[in-house]
This record gives sequence, structure tokens and C-alpha cells, in this order.
Amino acid sequence: MNISKLHDRINDFIRQNNPGRIEQDKMTIHKTDSEQKDPQKTAKPSREDKVSVSGIWYRVARDINVRKATPREIISLSSQLYNAGVISYDDHINLSFQPEINPDSASADSSFSHDRKDYIALWQQRAEKVVRSGGDRSQIEDSQRIQSILKYVNSLK
Repeated sequence: MNISKLHDRINDFIRQNNPGRIEQDKMTIHKTDSEQKDPQKTAKPSREDKVSVSGIWYRVARDINVRKATPREIISLSSQLYNAGVISYDDHINLSFQPEINPDSASADSSFSHDRKDYIALWQQRAEKVVRSGGDRSQIEDSQRIQSILKYVNSLK
């Protein structure tokens, strides 16, 4: 078999499995009984559709300044956002973990839990450290996502 015959057979095969534009236009879409009875259910969304943001974001933004927050305030922020279902469990864990208030840490006797920090800058530093140390993609994405959450809360002030 020469190459031109092989090429012709491949093209014939492709045309059989992929109908041309004219053949596609002739095809019909079969609607279910419920779609035929109520056309509004299958109507395309209008341009006037709006996305509403959960009010929890505004409530937590009103209660916290992420540029000057204590670890306990960040834990509270994380819990509120997670319980409202607007952040994932992994993001909740990342935000909630505050080593200085962990009773098992060596510095449990100190009052670090009352120190105010800029958590946006802190997560920026963590992201830079992950990149410098050759962290994997998921660690970088986690740091960027947490920064985005904190920046969004800060933007609602």
C-alpha cells in the first residue's frame, strides 16, 4: 500500500467519525418531556444575572484588620469563613495554625498570642520562602490563595 492510499483511507475514516459542518447542522437535539413543557427551565441565563458574594465576608472584614491582627483574631476569622462555607478546609487549617499559641510549643509561657502582625506581609514572606527553598507547586498555590483571602478581607474595609 502506498502512502497516498493510506492518507486517503485515514481521511475517509476521519470524515466518518467527525461529521462535517453540513452534517452537524442537520443533527437535531432531542428534548426531554420536562424541557418541552417548561421552556424557561432550559432558557439561557440573561446578561442581568448577578453573582452575590456572601455577607460573611463583609461581617468578618468589619471585625478585623488583617494588617494588624492577633493570632487569635486570625483563628476566629478562619473559623467564621470556614463555618460559612466560603473557604476550604485546607485554607482553614492553614489560616488557623498559629504556632505561638499552641500549648505544645516551647514558647507557651510567653504572650505571643497578643502580638499584632501584618498577616498579608507574613503570608507574602512565607510564599517567598517557599519559592526560595524550592517548594512544590501546591505549597506556592496555598500561600498565594491565603494571601488572596486576606487581601480580599482587607479590601472590604
